[in-house]
Amino acid sequence: MEKVDTFLAQEIPTLPIDFVVNLVNFLSELDEWNFVDKLAKSIYMHTRASGVRVMTPNFVKILGTTIGVLYNFSSEHVRISVYFSGQNNKDIAVLNLVSSVAETHYKNILKYQEMSNMALYDSLTGAYSKAAGLKLLESAVESVKRTGRDSFIVFIDIDNLKKINDEYGHLKGDEVLKSFAQACIKSMRKTDMLIRYGGDEFLLFVDSGNPEMLLERIKNLSAISFSYGIVPIENDRSLYEILKLADERMYKEKNKKSHAKSSNTLMVI
Repeated sequence: MEKVDTFLAQEIPTLPIDFVVNLVNFLSELDEWNFVDKLAKSIYMHTRASGVRVMTPNFVKILGTTIGVLYNFSSEHVRISVYFSGQNNKDIAVLNLVSSVAETHYKNILKYQEMSNMALYDSLTGAYSKAAGLKLLESAVESVKRTGRDSFIVFIDIDNLKKINDEYGHLKGDEVLKSFAQACIKSMRKTDMLIRYGGDEFLLFVDSGNPEMLLERIKNLSAISFSYGIVPIENDRSLYEILKLADERMYKEKNKKSHAKSSNTLMVI
């Protein structure tokens, strides 16, 4: 037997103290799966439900049995289904309140995830932001040193971006940056990493022994000209030393292009 709608309490119910403790527990959780897990356990442990199902757009947690009368407590993002062996208006009133509180907190989780992504990724290019990326890169370098595998860091600078901004406007310059970053991301392996280091500068962590192959794939996918310096990750070099050397090698290549009037002309997408 299924009861389609929820019981609407006329008064705010008094919550048992142990339920209040568990409310604090799942309301302090900003990970969506842990939130779903703790919410379902709180309901199952502190009501007389024979079965509980908590669903969000990404996760579901099921506890107990499907025996009894089904009550649904639905909101925009959080759906709570509870089975009771008999009529239980007190628990139903509590669950109406819990459902409302859970939905409010789920929206807080979404906001937290959005803010975390903004801090982790560069909003224009989709590459890692400098602050987050350097921390990840530091961990990657330590991993490479421990395992002894061949890996490289590439310092990249987009050629002529200032000229593009001056002649075509900053919106066109933004398109160039975004297009280049997407070409990198599409060419990379899952263990590689792209970081936006500055305005027109990127760092590429290449987790393989052939960085030139990756750079060729990027060149084939994008018409945007860029200069780069490649440095292998080795035990006797710190991350700072690797970046400094890669930067120096990149500028040497850029200067060679300038002096030789390279055929890599300005190309605007």
